[in-house]
Amino acid sequence: MNKAALIQFELTKDVNHFNNNRIAIICTDDILTYSALIGVWFLGYAYVPLGLHNPPERNLAILKDANVKTILTTQSLDKEIYKDFRVINLSEIVDRDVQLRRASAGNEQLAYILFTSGSTGSPKGVPISFKNLNSFLIAFDKSPVKIETEDKCLQMFELTFDVSISSFLPALLKGACVYTIPNEVIKYLHVLKFIIKYRLTVIQIVPSVIRLSVPLLHKMNLSSVKYCILTGEATPIDLFAVWKNAIPLSKIFNYYGPTEATIYCSYYDCNNGELNTYNGMIAIGKPFDGIRMLIVDEVNNEVKTGEKGELLISGSQVSSGYLNNEEKNASSYMLLSNGINKTSFYRSGDTCYKDKNGNIHYCGRIDSQVKIQGFRIELSEIEICVKDISKLNNVVIAKKNKVDALELILVLETSENYDKITLTNKMKAKLPEYMLPSAVYVLEEFPLNSSGKTDRVQIKSLVNA
Repeated sequence: MNKAALIQFELTKDVNHFNNNRIAIICTDDILTYSALIGVWFLGYAYVPLGLHNPPERNLAILKDANVKTILTTQSLDKEIYKDFRVINLSEIVDRDVQLRRASAGNEQLAYILFTSGSTGSPKGVPISFKNLNSFLIAFDKSPVKIETEDKCLQMFELTFDVSISSFLPALLKGACVYTIPNEVIKYLHVLKFIIKYRLTVIQIVPSVIRLSVPLLHKMNLSSVKYCILTGEATPIDLFAVWKNAIPLSKIFNYYGPTEATIYCSYYDCNNGELNTYNGMIAIGKPFDGIRMLIVDEVNNEVKTGEKGELLISGSQVSSGYLNNEEKNASSYMLLSNGINKTSFYRSGDTCYKDKNGNIHYCGRIDSQVKIQGFRIELSEIEICVKDISKLNNVVIAKKNKVDALELILVLETSENYDKITLTNKMKAKLPEYMLPSAVYVLEEFPLNSSGKTDRVQIKSLVNA
């Protein structure tokens, strides 16, 4: 806490430079970064995380949009690029006798602003208030994962990804230990090593990281794990089975939530016999306490059990809207009336349905639909079909050909010399002609983004290269 207090002192000692309560932090997984975050929160300020390896152009766009004037960093920054900002290098702070300040923050004051990729090419800011964050913490504490003081918890995510908060904050509030993965390492290798070396008990992990770890699992003793949260992307049942065998003493849960709903807003208990799945993917389950989920059709009427529609999310965890983006807010947030009151809902953009047991199933992204030859196609449907045939991870992308028409490209993840012709023939037996990819590419290993998810953007660029 002494480091957090020192950072607070540096932030507030010069009132002439400090004129707002939004602080950018260039994130490295070290004690100074976490101290900065805590110090900022204890002042009642909001932090805006910046990726260590972000292009300066992206960072400057974020800083402008968030109206940030002060940057905290452990790295040397280009003085010319950041000449308009107050830059505090945390590694150069002089030690002194100061006390940690604890300011009260109103519910509507911002706790953080995360920037996600936007459809226009510009990052869009998601402001999360202390009310949103506190609501999440209360709901998370009521969920099945019970963190105790003696627990050792894994934090493997970049601080620009909101799941990082659920990996360290509930643990710290319980007085538990948090173990972070260094930035400059092969993450999936270190995850396994950390679990074994430090006997970690609570982990949150992305299925893509598990997938990369599969060849090593038979050599690993991961028996210390008590709770495992699967997060970040859909969880295939075949991968779950392998992972379950690797952590036999752990209770496993599938957690779901968009950034706009403050990290997680539903969970599925994977420990009660036969798993509920859709197209081989595990259900996202039932809402958190205080969260309401509706599945609606194209005219916003709630659909029947078993029918697909768009998932809407409401509750005190849900952000009030995007930063400085009224156009996006108008399309992503809506009011629904029950005849007496109106409730604000966030449009997730996820296609879902609810089964007879009340569990919600994720079916794909609405915006992953494309039109080929007049037919509307869900790319994930092709991916699921290919996975079923080949047992290989794959990505389907849509790109324009030389005559400016959309065509489908299939990318397989394998190091083997795969028989593309046989695969294509098997696909012909399962898919209509207009859903068949016009070309098949192979990558030895899919790249991951900073959140640990399969990086579809990079895969697309590799194919286009």
